[in-house]
Amino acid sequence: NGHSIALTNKEYQIVELLAMHQGQVFSREQIYEKLWGFDAEGDDATITEHIKKIRAKLAAHAQNRSYIQTVWGIGYKWDPK
Repeated sequence: NGHSIALTNKEYQIVELLAMHQGQVFSREQIYEKLWGFDAEGDDATITEHIKKIRAKLAAHAQNRSYIQTVWGIGYKWDPK
């Protein structure tokens, strides 16, 4: 809607990954490995927290839309509908 939304670098990378592959489902593990690398020391549960923050920021400007859809048991996908 023409609004700027402040995202952290990792939040932006997640949005970019999902939006560039619209409709494709990515597991938390796939997102984590693509953004942090295979050798990163951490937990893919951090993806869940990043997604929650991204959704909150997007909802502040587009209250009736959810751009990131959860595909239960699989992961996340970008769905701009």
